[in-house]
Order: sequence, then C-alpha cells, then structure tokens
Amino acid sequence: MLTEALEGLAAAGGSALVGAAATDAWQTVRTGAARLLGRGDDRQERYAIERLDRTAAEIERATDEDRQQLRDKLRTRWTGQLEMLLEEHPEAADELRELIERVRAEVPAARESWVQNNTAEAGGIQYITQGGDINVGHGRAGA
Repeated sequence: MLTEALEGLAAAGGSALVGAAATDAWQTVRTGAARLLGRGDDRQERYAIERLDRTAAEIERATDEDRQQLRDKLRTRWTGQLEMLLEEHPEAADELRELIERVRAEVPAARESWVQNNTAEAGGIQYITQGGDINVGHGRAGA
C-alpha cells in the first residue's frame, strides 16, 4: 500500500507524462520515463517506449473535442502504472521527482491551458477570473 505522498507523486507523474506528450519536450521526457519504468531491463525499457509512443500518437490523433477526455483517461492509466512502479520500487521516487521537474522545466508554460465553464441562473451574477484579480464595486459612481 502506497503512502499518500507516493500516491500524489504518482499522480503528478501521470499528469507530467500526459502533459508533455505531443510537445517539443516529448523525446526527453519519453527517454527519462522509459528508463524509469524499465529499471535497467532493456526489454522493459523498449516496452515502455512503445506504450509512451502510443500515448503521444493517441493525443496527436485526437480531435479537439475529444482531446481533454482522452488526456484524462491516459493520465489515470499512467498514474496507475507509476503507482505500481512505486509499490515495487519505492526507491524510484527520487527519480520520478526528477523526471517531473524536467517536464516542468521543458514544457513551455504557454502550452498550459485551462477550461472553466460557469453558468449563472435565475438572475445570478458571477465574478470569475483565472490567474488574475477582480475588483468589484457595488456603490454608486461619484457618491
């Protein structure tokens, strides 16, 4: 059974792998992830590369409408793989942390995007922002 910290690390790793797929950083991330998953076994490393390449190819082929759902599914799959790795090889945690940091350094922040859907009903008012400030005044002008 994994600790909560290792579960979180596996989830961050799954997100990092899927986030890097189909970006300019993919080759570096792919190599590091395959080495991590192969644990020194060339055959396992080649198998990991095949799975990683399928992940990137699936994301590249996905339509814009399907891409986020696919990324969520792949993120869950890779998180599970990394959890199994950490259960069998808890010493791999430091290597996974390094890989996550490498992904964060290589994937440009401009590639990050968020989608937020908000619905105001029955005359409701929403004040919403992502990554910024909102200043709302409810007084009368000039008062």
